[in-house]
Amino acid sequence: MCVANAPAVVYHLTTLSIPTQTQANNGETIGHNVDFAGDVCGVPDYAGGVDNSLIDLAAALPALAPDDPIDLQSAIDAAIACPASGPTCTRLELNVRVTPGVGCASVVIEDEQQVPLGGPFVASVDGAGNLRGVTSEFGFTIPYDTTSGFVDLRVNLTQVTVTGTTAGGTLSNVVIGGLLAQPDFETFLMDVVQVTGGEVTFDDIAPILANLYDVVVGPSCSAMSAGFLAAGAATP
Repeated sequence: MCVANAPAVVYHLTTLSIPTQTQANNGETIGHNVDFAGDVCGVPDYAGGVDNSLIDLAAALPALAPDDPIDLQSAIDAAIACPASGPTCTRLELNVRVTPGVGCASVVIEDEQQVPLGGPFVASVDGAGNLRGVTSEFGFTIPYDTTSGFVDLRVNLTQVTVTGTTAGGTLSNVVIGGLLAQPDFETFLMDVVQVTGGEVTFDDIAPILANLYDVVVGPSCSAMSAGFLAAGAATP
């Protein structure tokens, strides 16, 4: 529990990105250590034990349909930039509500209707405004534009760690890391198949799965780690 000592501040996320291999190679922060289990699944962690197989998935998808490459980041960018849902785009609005306390904050990630998507959860906060917290889940939908309409790609993260810095009316250096359990991951991939209009099948995607399940759940390696970077600004 974090006792509030000031009004809540709502930060609108203006960027949400899947880190790249280049960022990882450059030593930039690209996720969190979500399992603290090293390479037990045979999939190497990134530096510092960071888990983020979403990087590899996002890099592999374009090659499945070379004539119309599947680009998750472009879909996210278009949805974040969309001013209002309509015929040409579908808006993805994510807001982070931070209610400060002494050395802590209550945090909740919401949509435009203030419906909680992740949290509320208690985060620790240091004197520089760096916060860190853990929540059981965070879910959102990536609207992917196709020739036949928008396909909803549902991302359901669990065991989620959130870090970031609040200062000067901004929320910066946000890192969201968690895992996609096998059922949620396979549902996500079936949605991806819809994006191609049948050009790609689940069987086409199946061969890459073995190198993506990098998190142990129960007795087996049956979850994929996923991490996002984000930033935002306080709303009036």
